[in-house]
Amino acid sequence: MKAFLKANPLAKAIYARIRQRVENLVDERIDQRIGNASGNRIFRLSRTWASGLQPGIASPNALFGSSLCRMEDMQHPIYQKICREALGQEPLLHRKQWEFIYIIHKLSIRNCLQPGSRGLGFGVGTEPLASYFVSKGCEILATDAPEETADEGWKQTAQHAKNVENLLHRNIVNEELFKKNCAFAPLDMNEYAKIPIGYDFHWSSCVIEHLGGIHKATEFVIESSKKLAPGGVAVHTTEFNLSSDLDTVDEPGTCILRGSDILQLIKSLQSLGLEVEPIILDPGQHPYNFHIDAPPYQSTVHLRLELERFSATSIGLVLQKPLNQ
Repeated sequence: MKAFLKANPLAKAIYARIRQRVENLVDERIDQRIGNASGNRIFRLSRTWASGLQPGIASPNALFGSSLCRMEDMQHPIYQKICREALGQEPLLHRKQWEFIYIIHKLSIRNCLQPGSRGLGFGVGTEPLASYFVSKGCEILATDAPEETADEGWKQTAQHAKNVENLLHRNIVNEELFKKNCAFAPLDMNEYAKIPIGYDFHWSSCVIEHLGGIHKATEFVIESSKKLAPGGVAVHTTEFNLSSDLDTVDEPGTCILRGSDILQLIKSLQSLGLEVEPIILDPGQHPYNFHIDAPPYQSTVHLRLELERFSATSIGLVLQKPLNQ
């Protein structure tokens, strides 16, 4: 067929027009389905997007080619492999699982998940990451808010840890090995002097937005980075505002970082000599990237959520301390 079209320019032009018509019809049908299903939770779409987004910058075939959570990552075979082999889970269309896989992948490709590596987790709740890191031979100190300051909502929904037993996932790691190589300590993340020094890697999964507002969130990333061992890596995920570069939520209980906040944070980190992975704000092209899950957040597609009056998603940040610091 290709040879025939190459030898017949007219046929090639006709074929191209037919193909374009078919593609337009398919796009039109998709648009009609979205429009007709506007009341369906799976097609609840955002009305506005922040002007600082960079659609089309990241390859749809690149795993974590964008810093933002997107459907394209979840379709990637390596993403699905990590879900099954590292966490013992089937891939879900959920941004929280995306955060876990993002953190695992970014630490793994930087050779942090090696026997003897020392990792420090912040606000770990009952997440499975500590168990997985121990299964890879790492020595882990997992921390969470002190009992007296922990949010009641986290306690009631079993998302707050108060001992090492809360962190054990037996489907991921041997119990004896886990208790040997994982310790737990309460930690107020706003008391920077109490952050332990000299760990090979840090991680947090959607924690910093609960530290007291945008300033506290970004300040924690800066101050905790100073405590890394030389050459150490930190991976953090947090809430990102898809709707606006100007207005946002900035309250003691929660906040949503904007593109401008992320860029200012990067400048501050770089001024300290830290290396920061480039931030790419590509929301992706898949239709599920444009579905906004609304309270009470029961959709099977939870890549974006309605938070206050904004559309939000998860963003990942990766930084590394130079060997000579």
